[in-house]
Amino acid sequence: MTGKLLVRLFALFGMTLTCVACYGVEYTEFNAEFGASGRVVDESGTPIEGIEARCGENRTTTDENGRFHIYGTRPWLALTDTDGEANGGDFEKRSFTFGEPGTQIELGDIELTRVNSEE
Repeated sequence: MTGKLLVRLFALFGMTLTCVACYGVEYTEFNAEFGASGRVVDESGTPIEGIEARCGENRTTTDENGRFHIYGTRPWLALTDTDGEANGGDFEKRSFTFGEPGTQIELGDIELTRVNSEE
């Protein structure tokens, strides 16, 4: 009885090893994430809501306090005013570059200047 059980276990183990050897194990590429957070304000220090923060393919917008927190797989961050005058003005675009993979940075207050649309 014990002999038959061992034969079946070894057969199962052997089939598993054969499948792994023939078909391999799924390869998953590691993508180091970058992260950034901060508070977007205008020239007078007032928080700006609705500014888009983009890090790689990921996007978020600043909340009513001008805060954002985002992760992505690309080493850059772009801040863009996508709603125009809805948040009190048309603001400039700013971008930042990260250092090493896995970098998490706190940018503090980021001042965006209003773009003069009357030119």
